[in-house]
Amino acid sequence: MKLKLLITAILLSLSLSASAAFSEAQPARIYMVLWRGCEEACQGFKQYLQDKKLPAQLILRDAGRDKSKLAGFLAEAREMKPDLVVTWGTSVSKAIIGPIKDGSNQSQLGDIPAMFMVVADPVSAGIVKSYEQSGRPLVTGIRNRVPEEVQIRAMQDYMDAKRIGVIYSPSELNSVLNTEQLQTLSETMGFELVTRTYAVDEKGNPLDGQLPGLMKQMTAERVDVIYVGSSSYNRQQRDEFTQAAADQGLPVASAYEAMVTKSQGLLAVANRYYNVGRLAASQAEKVLFDGKQPGSLPISALSRFSVFINIDVARKLELFPPIQLLRFAELVGTEPSQ
Repeated sequence: MKLKLLITAILLSLSLSASAAFSEAQPARIYMVLWRGCEEACQGFKQYLQDKKLPAQLILRDAGRDKSKLAGFLAEAREMKPDLVVTWGTSVSKAIIGPIKDGSNQSQLGDIPAMFMVVADPVSAGIVKSYEQSGRPLVTGIRNRVPEEVQIRAMQDYMDAKRIGVIYSPSELNSVLNTEQLQTLSETMGFELVTRTYAVDEKGNPLDGQLPGLMKQMTAERVDVIYVGSSSYNRQQRDEFTQAAADQGLPVASAYEAMVTKSQGLLAVANRYYNVGRLAASQAEKVLFDGKQPGSLPISALSRFSVFINIDVARKLELFPPIQLLRFAELVGTEPSQ
């Protein structure tokens, strides 16, 4: 064990000493594995590097929501040995960095520093031990979620939300963990949780055309609001999701601002993904250019979040926001999806 710790310390020292040598001619190489293309968080990450004029080369790999590609990206990263690997989302991070295992604090990348972003619950997912420190010398990350207690209270402040519906894919780990957390909160926060899961194909992808039927089931269950806390699929299919809810007269609340600002969701308490990406880039800067040990850094989070209300949807549903929310909410109208 002592020998392993000594080897890790030596490798880390060599990695950090190399950070001072990065230049335009010899930039830091950042290997970023994405789940659904270079979306807002990825764009924020790139823009931060440009704004700070940091000598860094981004090597992007997109899984395109296909988990079978992740093993190949892991093998490529190990062979390429970049200066930092950045992973997007829970599924990608679990496949590339890997979970904490008993008796080992190393990641699947060996001696390559790694950082995750857009992971809803990295502790429950087993990627880190705590938010104070990852428990792994070469791993750090960013947590982007507004606490679920805040989400529930916002819904309860807006409406009499006694029955909250959740539709999720059983193949999305972040969605499963989020639903489990909501179930626990329902016991102390005075609401009932009504859940439905998508039928999925052999790759774990939800089958098309299920949402109208699932929303009808939610109406039959007399839910007051549909909540999307953590689901890449629901976020990606936001127009179909919110339209199916609207057809049943159901409001949608979400942790994703895009479901409100770019679709027909009613309420969102969220951190903008673009800002999450910039925060992730600032964490990467500490590792690559400030010589910080990844494992010594706390799992950073944005200090403030925003409340978004789609006032057009509020009018259609005749669910007008209370004064206490109007005082600090950002009111938006429905815009075409992007």
